[in-house]
Amino acid sequence: MNEAADQRLVDAVQAGDEVAVGQALADGADPNVTVGRFRGSVLAEAARGGRLGIVGLLVNADARIGPADAYAASPLRAAVLEAHTEVVRFLVAHGALTAEHATRSSVLTEAVSSTTFRPTPAALATLRVLLEAEAAPGPSEEAPLITAVMQPVAPAVLRLLLAHGADANQQRSDATPAIVVAACRGDHAAADVLLQAGADVNARDRQGRTALMHAVERNEQRVIAALLLAGAAIDTTSGDDMTALQLARGWQRQNIQSMLGERHVGLDDVPIVRTVVRVAATGVRLAGDPQMLHLLANVIDIALDDLGDDEWNTRTGTDAEVARAAARRLRDDIVPAAHASWHQLEATAAELAAARSALVELAYGTTRVMPAGTSRLELIDVLEELDRQLGR
Repeated sequence: MNEAADQRLVDAVQAGDEVAVGQALADGADPNVTVGRFRGSVLAEAARGGRLGIVGLLVNADARIGPADAYAASPLRAAVLEAHTEVVRFLVAHGALTAEHATRSSVLTEAVSSTTFRPTPAALATLRVLLEAEAAPGPSEEAPLITAVMQPVAPAVLRLLLAHGADANQQRSDATPAIVVAACRGDHAAADVLLQAGADVNARDRQGRTALMHAVERNEQRVIAALLLAGAAIDTTSGDDMTALQLARGWQRQNIQSMLGERHVGLDDVPIVRTVVRVAATGVRLAGDPQMLHLLANVIDIALDDLGDDEWNTRTGTDAEVARAAARRLRDDIVPAAHASWHQLEATAAELAAARSALVELAYGTTRVMPAGTSRLELIDVLEELDRQLGR
């Protein structure tokens, strides 16, 4: 044991000094010396830093290709997490896949997840290297396509997985098809990629519910559009005797009823079997810069002045006095947020509804007056962003 040489090796690896690494090895340094309890071996440290030349020196010096112990990251895992593609390619070529601990999540699953948490071209390229090497998920893990849809990942990742043999009709371990998983998560992009790759648009889960039924229940209108354009069956009955249209009626989703072909819609009291819980907030926190919150106040005032109280009440279904109070509070009651740069207002659901109704009137209604310096299109943008956050 040459502790001095070992320390020089550690220092050289961390400094990225190939010459010093070669000298330390020539002086008898242990190529398997550990850097720290959880950082693993010097090979893992070099892989983590993307230092391909040093990785090659250590491997040629018979450094252990696998993890130093059950707790430390292996060289391959360290390289995958940092998306050092060429290091991953080198380690895979030297047998790193077979040296991984079976008790930890697979590097393939790690690579899929990395495209969500650290999305870079290198992360996608690293995943491609593993797929080309036929890396597999662990025995208790979901198939990579399911993992990707559940994250969710960017469409490019799904296309890469499908190009390397993933089945568009892949099922989760509970027999839920990937297209249903995408619909439940409101991921219209994933749904579209899966459908283009041949996923069965009418595939069912264990309850006999299709992706369309789940999307209807969750008010995911973009997913519904993708499914309908792909030919989703509207009249299919689930195991609990529900159809997509019945679910839309039961949740009183008039827009979706129209999408499903109904010509006359209303607020009918239709009993259905529900599989989701709907959240109806009684209060909200509006956060933004003062000028944006003041803009909402101006929008409310303009709509009230243009329509008058009676017409406002009739057209919006909200109380004019509540709207007037909301405008006043948007001017006078906003406060700086603690430990943050924005301002905020604790508003009631009725006050939020009044602000949204005013935006609708100025964006799409008969009101022609706009706040100074603001166009109708800009108000449409504000309304659409608000609706997106509200799940409309």
